[in-house]
Amino acid sequence: MDVVSLPLDQLNEAPWNPNIMHEAMLQKLKESITRFGLVQTLVVRPLRPGSGQAMGEDTFEVLSGNQRLQVLRELGHREAPCVVVDLEPAQARLLSLALNRIQGEDDLGLRAELLREVLKELPTDRVVSILPETAESLAAMASLGQETMASHLQAWQAAQSARLKHLQFQLIPAQLEVVEEALAPFLPKTRSKENDSPNRRGTALYLLCRAHLKSGGV
Repeated sequence: MDVVSLPLDQLNEAPWNPNIMHEAMLQKLKESITRFGLVQTLVVRPLRPGSGQAMGEDTFEVLSGNQRLQVLRELGHREAPCVVVDLEPAQARLLSLALNRIQGEDDLGLRAELLREVLKELPTDRVVSILPETAESLAAMASLGQETMASHLQAWQAAQSARLKHLQFQLIPAQLEVVEEALAPFLPKTRSKENDSPNRRGTALYLLCRAHLKSGGV
């Protein structure tokens, strides 16, 4: 497939895109694009008349790269390299799901070795500004295989704990209703957009889990 450069004002973010990137990760993506440029092309499909654009106006729906498109706009870019696929809506959504989810899994030993090589040349804060790890989880991961088995397990546990701190849940509407109902007793009685923050809701979820454990898990 050919890669073509398309103006950003002809690219539309897919309103059905389920992939969400929160602000901290968007900042890391912005840092990556600023430092290295856009090294991964967007995947788009042409929108036909009747899909929300005027006759004769060339516009495209982004199947892969909605967050990259957002960052490119924030950085003032005018064009983006794109792969154009001519697919019907159902096939386009299927491809988007595949591109978001089909991926390999790192071998922890090889990843640790790779991180050690990177950290020999680059400071931790620069690496953390690009990768999703925290400084603590990065140090724990880089130490894997370098110490005793006990230390290895301790480092691995620290890496897993750091990963858990950034765990995010994506729920379908029906599941969300159940979670909202379960969290309600643990949230403040007076709620507003100002106090209904992710941290407050995370604390409520923690309290719910703790109450469940205290009850004997029944």
